[in-house]
Order: sequence, then C-alpha cells, then structure tokens
Amino acid sequence: MRFLPSVAALLLAAPTAAAFAPQSRGSFAARANVGTAPLTRMAEGTVDNGPPYSGPATKPILDSVKSPDDMKGLNLQELKQLAHELRWEVLEAVSKTGGHLSSSLGVIELTVALHYVFDMPEDDIIWDVSHQCYPHKILTGRRERMSTLRQMGGISGFCKRKESKYDSFGAGHSSTSISVAQGMSVAKKMLNKRRNNCIAVIGDGAITGGMAYEAMNSAGDLRSRMI
Repeated sequence: MRFLPSVAALLLAAPTAAAFAPQSRGSFAARANVGTAPLTRMAEGTVDNGPPYSGPATKPILDSVKSPDDMKGLNLQELKQLAHELRWEVLEAVSKTGGHLSSSLGVIELTVALHYVFDMPEDDIIWDVSHQCYPHKILTGRRERMSTLRQMGGISGFCKRKESKYDSFGAGHSSTSISVAQGMSVAKKMLNKRRNNCIAVIGDGAITGGMAYEAMNSAGDLRSRMI
C-alpha cells in the first residue's frame, strides 16, 4: 500500500525555490540565492519589480489528469512535475478571479499525495473551512471552470457537495473537520465499510478551536478509523 507520509515527504524534498521557479527565467531562484547580499539602492520614485517571470509554457502532466484516478499510474518524478504545474495553475487562476491564494499554495504537495494514496470518493477528505481546496478542485475535474471561481454562476471558492462527488463536506466555520471525519468514520463502520478512510485536513489556526480538541478526545475514545 502506498504510504502517505513518504509520498508527501518526497514531493516536498525538491527545493522550494527550484520547484517554484520558472523553467525559462530564473527570477525566483536568483532571488533565493542572493542570501545576505546588500540591496541595490534605487533612484527615488522608481520601483523594482524584478525581471519578468511566468510559469511553464505547457502543463502536460496536469493536462492528463481529469480525475484522481488518472494520477494512480504516475511515478515520483511525474508527481513532482504535477505539483509544479498545479502550483502555477492555482497562481494563474487566483490572479484573475481573486481568492485564497496562500492557503491553497500551502497544500499543493499534500493534495497531490492525498489523491495519489487514497481512493476518492470512497475515501473522504474533509478540508477544514476549505479555503485551501483550489488544488483539490483542479485535480477533481473542475480545472476548466476555475476561471469562474467565486463568480456569479461559477464554481464556489469552498467545497460544495452539490458541485462534485469529490466534495465530501461543504464549507463551515473553522475547527469542524475532525468532528465530521469522526462522524463519517462511525457511519462507515455501521455500513460495514470499515476499510474506507476519513481524512481531516486542518491547519494551525483551525486546530486552536475547542471543538477540534473535543473531537480528538472523542475519536481516541471510540478508536475511530480516521486520519
């Protein structure tokens, strides 16, 4: 069985600057290597925007992924390339529509690893608040609609059950994901689906809520099958 922590760790092993830097122009990589070099003094009234940069000219791996099932045959190098392409896809989409950029960029490798290891929608991934769900949306068949993100008649900026079978839970206030995952785990057990997984993705802010700790206590007491 593929092991989630190993996959995520390997995807993250690539240097951040190199993974983010464009393939043709190395502005981000160049800045990352500046270190403690003194800043160049600019003439008064000028702005240093740095050299122009852009993402990859093509995204062949991402183009081949229409659903999480299409990721199962990818090797590690292809998964790393997919994460690189996915990062730029999120950047390009949010630059046009607005939205939650940093939270989505922060889970690129995690999202790739989750969809590679687990079997959605039989397994359930619950994104706490779901500010960070843009990479998930792109990998689950909604890439072509990302230009309508948060627009009238477009796709939601959060997970929405009626939008996709891959959205296990809709948006709510923070700190609810662990409770939801535990409830789904109990339900799967009652339905004899004990081998299906429930995964709660929760960040440092949401986990400060008391509900999250109550849910962890309850899950530990019931020994719920969840991550």
